[in-house]
Amino acid sequence: MDNARFHKNKRIKKLLNRHGHRILWLPPYSPDLNPIEHKWAEVKKLRQGWGENDLNHLFSNVCCYNFKLD
Repeated sequence: MDNARFHKNKRIKKLLNRHGHRILWLPPYSPDLNPIEHKWAEVKKLRQGWGENDLNHLFSNVCCYNFKLD
C-alpha cells in the first residue's frame, strides 16, 4: 500500500488483518528514481521555450517531438 493517510487508519488495518491480508508499505515516493519524471521535466523546459499555454496544442507538439530514451 502507498502511504496515504487514510490507508493507515486503524479500522482499515484491522479489517485487512481480519481477512488474512498482510500489509506491505511502499517506500516514500522519490521522483528522482522515476524516469517519467525526468521526461516531464524536459516537457516543462520545452513548454517554457515555446511560450505555450494551450494544453491541447502543447500535447500535440510533445507527441510529435522525438524524445531520446536513456
